[in-house]
Amino acid sequence: MTQNLPVKKCFTIGYGDYPIELFLYFLQKTGIDTIIDVRSSPYSKYNFYFNRENLEKSLIKNQIDYQYMGDKIGGRYSNPNLLFPDGTVNYQKVQSTEQFQEGINQVLSIISGGKKIALMCAEKEPERCHRFALISRVLQSKGIKVIHVRPEIKLQENEDLEKELINSVIDNRQATISSEPVNPVDSMYEKLNKKIAYKTKDYMAPVEENAIPEKPEVVMSVPSIETIENGVQDPPVVSEPAYTNNLAIDILPRSDSFSGKRAKKQIQKSLF
Repeated sequence: MTQNLPVKKCFTIGYGDYPIELFLYFLQKTGIDTIIDVRSSPYSKYNFYFNRENLEKSLIKNQIDYQYMGDKIGGRYSNPNLLFPDGTVNYQKVQSTEQFQEGINQVLSIISGGKKIALMCAEKEPERCHRFALISRVLQSKGIKVIHVRPEIKLQENEDLEKELINSVIDNRQATISSEPVNPVDSMYEKLNKKIAYKTKDYMAPVEENAIPEKPEVVMSVPSIETIENGVQDPPVVSEPAYTNNLAIDILPRSDSFSGKRAKKQIQKSLF
């Protein structure tokens, strides 16, 4: 008799302007016990409770593990071999690097170890973040059921989000020049990649194109701040705001996500 194995899952979540209390409530509500931070630089100028040291303290107090992996599966790169000609990060090339694959294998190992994880970044809406466009697709291809924690404590499976975006991003009326069939999923991810990915400012494409290096050059900006044992730290010079570099796009209209005041009301309703 064949016994069905439990489905391996991975959640994703973005904090945006959430109060830390609401963020922790989200984690407790979904049973997440491990946060994997996938920000290239784990600091926020807009929500300093999510600076790496502050966040880690808050999570530990609530019996939630914290692991930083933005140096392996982050979304910011400056190596010319990993960029489109306009300086935008090319996710397909990043996925081929040894360092990214090493990070994915670490995530798979953590999931196999029985942890209920969530990939965390700044942007609340997954379709505007590399955790969906770069990481989730790879995990899904390896048999992981990816579930996004959306604003207002709504859950959405990665496959459903893909279908939703194919309808909004891909124009099925456009005829293809080539007779080759077009994979709508591949096309959607490529278009989304070019819309939301980090773009190097004043980038000049090299004349000659070299091979992809084994380890990508990740853009890191780790500020020097003094560790304060009791209490939170002041926000350092930042890195990763709670939005992407190309927000003015019509294919991804923003949802009516939580504001700070609405979030606090939701916490009170949920907890009492």
